[in-house]
Amino acid sequence: MESDSENSDVISINKRRRQDNVESDSDLEQIVFPRRDRRRIISDDEEDVQNENRERNVSSQEWIWKDADNITQVWEYSRIPKMHILVGQNVTALQMTREVLAEDFWEIIVRETNRYASQTLQNENRKLRKFEDIWWDTNIDEVHAYFALCILMSQVKKPTVQSYWSKRSVIETPIFRKTMPYWRFTQISRFLHFTDNEVVNNNDDRLCKVRSVIDYFNEKFQNICTPAEYISLDESLMKYTGRISYKQYNPSKRARFGVKFYKLCESKSGYCIKFKIYTGQDLDRNANVSVSESVTMLMSTVLTGYGHTLFLDNWYSSPSLFQKLQSRKMNAIGTVRCNTKNMPKELAAAKLKRSDVISRSCNGILVANWKDKKDIYVMSTKHTKIEMVEVEKKRWKNNNSLTTKPNIVLEYNEGMGGVDLQDSYLLSFKLMRKYVKSYKKIFFYIADMALLNSYILYRKKMEIPKCKKYSFSKFRIDVAKQILETVCLPDYQRRGRMSAGNAPSRLQAKQWGHFPRNIPPTNAKKNPQRRCVVCAKHKKRSETTWECKKCLVALHIPSCFEKYHTMQDY
Repeated sequence: MESDSENSDVISINKRRRQDNVESDSDLEQIVFPRRDRRRIISDDEEDVQNENRERNVSSQEWIWKDADNITQVWEYSRIPKMHILVGQNVTALQMTREVLAEDFWEIIVRETNRYASQTLQNENRKLRKFEDIWWDTNIDEVHAYFALCILMSQVKKPTVQSYWSKRSVIETPIFRKTMPYWRFTQISRFLHFTDNEVVNNNDDRLCKVRSVIDYFNEKFQNICTPAEYISLDESLMKYTGRISYKQYNPSKRARFGVKFYKLCESKSGYCIKFKIYTGQDLDRNANVSVSESVTMLMSTVLTGYGHTLFLDNWYSSPSLFQKLQSRKMNAIGTVRCNTKNMPKELAAAKLKRSDVISRSCNGILVANWKDKKDIYVMSTKHTKIEMVEVEKKRWKNNNSLTTKPNIVLEYNEGMGGVDLQDSYLLSFKLMRKYVKSYKKIFFYIADMALLNSYILYRKKMEIPKCKKYSFSKFRIDVAKQILETVCLPDYQRRGRMSAGNAPSRLQAKQWGHFPRNIPPTNAKKNPQRRCVVCAKHKKRSETTWECKKCLVALHIPSCFEKYHTMQDY
């Protein structure tokens, strides 16, 4: 009996010790230790863990909405918008385009196009088409010319590709036949490639055939320009009606059927900073995070920590997402759906009259319901309260009137249009034509985006105001013209056998050749001399007795003559 009582005493003592330990642990959780003022190098992995912990703490917070002013933490924009390119003030359209579409990009296309042509033609079991029997490897100049012709096709609309090479006087466009024969253009279009097929066959990536292009431009767009403060995130639909597993249907878009692009663009200029192509369900995505939230966090990584203001529409916006963006030192403004998780229910239940507004705040976020023609729900991490601003409402025949709108709505309307602005440019002049292969259409769509970014950078560099009409169409024509003036193309043999009466190839230079000659004598001088234009450009005063017979400019033989006729900047 005594031993039983002793055992019971020991058990009770152990229970008390456990209780004491639990109480002491709970007390320790409430103690806040002072932070040591010591520098520590944080690796990228540690930063990711810290961001995840911060976002986990954000998601675990309670949402108790109050009818009070919002307590905000507005991040200040800490960057200087600028271009990271080494070009002069008098840069040409082609020079700016080559900063975005650089030589290393064209080298990828040339290498993979030649590789794919070789792989295709070496296949003995494959029946060759008529235009494939005389293939030779292409080069950068020829691909440049091919790209220039594609740009001109987007400017001059014709029903078929072959009609651009038509000799009928009523529809003739001579520049196409002068630049490249139709069969060679068809060859390059047929073998145009961007990735090695042997690597593609062992890859599960649905975009593997254009992955090199996507990665190249995503990196180039971010490195070439520091974006402005206001950024918008939205989706675009590249029209495509062919058979593809990740084709989307969106009745609200003009294309309706196509490939979905997520784009991060500057609000005012439409410059695309980053893009992502939707290819179906992402198996690596966290199941507890919505698709819209996952896309936003992925796309906004390039903006983290700089105080940008991100504008979103109601498909992306949610209270939890806005808190995560704020924890990454970004401000956020957007429309939101009333039935989104953690939204205050009293906003949707409120019966409002026209122009009435009701708001709630919680955890640094302000949410409002404004009654216009219908209920409009907006959300912001920048605003403390709703202020009604008087604005002019435009009507037909200039019968304008005054109306009031919430300050959040006005700022949202001003900042959300970046992606729509870019889409309006891209719809006007498209490089794309009907392609059976979806990856080729995706390539030309991305090339259009690169051309548009070049145009935006060109306007910024040249400081061209919006009032001056230098349109995107004129820019594209200038790029194509300057490409065709600088490339050196092979002497294409036309189809058919050369007849006995045809001139040999050595005599073809009669039409286009430039030849030197002595400057003709004048009454004053028997052997006149003039200042060499190449030397004069380099501020050297040097005279010569030679000139170009066609250009009628004085040039030294042979160095200055060759520079003048082969270099854009001689």
